[in-house]
Amino acid sequence: MSKQTQLTEPTDFGEEQYPHALVNVTNVCNLDCRHCFVFRADNPQSPRDKMNDATMLHQLEILRDKHGIRSMLFMGGEPMIRKNMVIKAIKLFPESAIVTNGTYGIPSIPGHLVTVSLDGPPDLNDLVRGKGVFAKVKEAVFARDANDGTTVMLQMAVTRENAPGLEKFMAEVSEWPISGVAFSFYVPVMNDETGLDWKDLKERDKVVDRVIALKKKYPRIIKSHIPTLQMMKSDQAIKYTGEHGENCIIRRDTLPLYMGDGGQFEKPFCCYGNDVDCTRCGAYAVFNRAYLTSQGRGNAARYGRDGAANIDTIVEKAAE
Repeated sequence: MSKQTQLTEPTDFGEEQYPHALVNVTNVCNLDCRHCFVFRADNPQSPRDKMNDATMLHQLEILRDKHGIRSMLFMGGEPMIRKNMVIKAIKLFPESAIVTNGTYGIPSIPGHLVTVSLDGPPDLNDLVRGKGVFAKVKEAVFARDANDGTTVMLQMAVTRENAPGLEKFMAEVSEWPISGVAFSFYVPVMNDETGLDWKDLKERDKVVDRVIALKKKYPRIIKSHIPTLQMMKSDQAIKYTGEHGENCIIRRDTLPLYMGDGGQFEKPFCCYGNDVDCTRCGAYAVFNRAYLTSQGRGNAARYGRDGAANIDTIVEKAAE
């Protein structure tokens, strides 16, 4: 076997079972979004595609079998930079999802989920993601075959800076040929100095209330559960995260695979990296999993299959 195709074995993550996982397939991205949690300090991020396609497919298959992974979220960087490998890897898992910035088009993966990141109406989105990105993503959404069996969601990562555009964003995208819209909130690091978070959860409550109002206005297109959004408010949130993630369901059953030193996978503290402030967590999926569990639906399919994705339980990673 040539050096270029020599396979290496995956990192040993112990014997725990993880029904869900996410994988950073590349650290390369054509955009430079300020709120991206993958490329901030204290997260594994240095290697640039040092794991070849054959090795990544090999390692994902081994990790799937060892840890009982049934759903996989493919993220980056921009995963469509390695589209051919991702399309092959999707076939390894019953349930798969891709988080993409949409600038490389919308992949066709019937029976699975594609989450496309947009962070507000054109003016606010392009301040975050780059000039002309909103228009390019819109073109890609309208150019795809809306009947190919792929579930396509838009997701907005709400920050203090783009929150003023919530209502304008929904007015813009509510009639697009998509399966739905999801919202998540910025997850800050400890002592966050980006200016993207709110000074406290009580201040963020006002924005959560606006999303709840939008859900009532657009009940079909917005896939967020109102009870989940209420669980994110300042009087309840800590019960579902804990001060240091000790109450977080996703930390217990989801294996985050980041590209670390030497081109091998590393497992960060949580899906959002190593230095997150759990007391101000804005990850919708954390609270939604707690809500679904309380309703006896904790083991429901995360992404679905055969064109029937359970889009209420997507992992937003992302694209944030």
